[in-house]
Amino acid sequence: MQRGTAEIFLGIGLILLGILALKLTDQNYWWAAIALGAAVGSKGGIAISQRARV
Repeated sequence: MQRGTAEIFLGIGLILLGILALKLTDQNYWWAAIALGAAVGSKGGIAISQRARV
């Protein structure tokens, strides 16, 4: 698996974990996991798009 693809799936996992934990615990710090998942997933998508362009 390519590194960018792994980062996208890790980002999706972090987002889903954050949403589930936010629903169950109602603690606002789970928003950090959602934001981190978005950042990691975006970074993976950018890495894939840059590699495809070359």
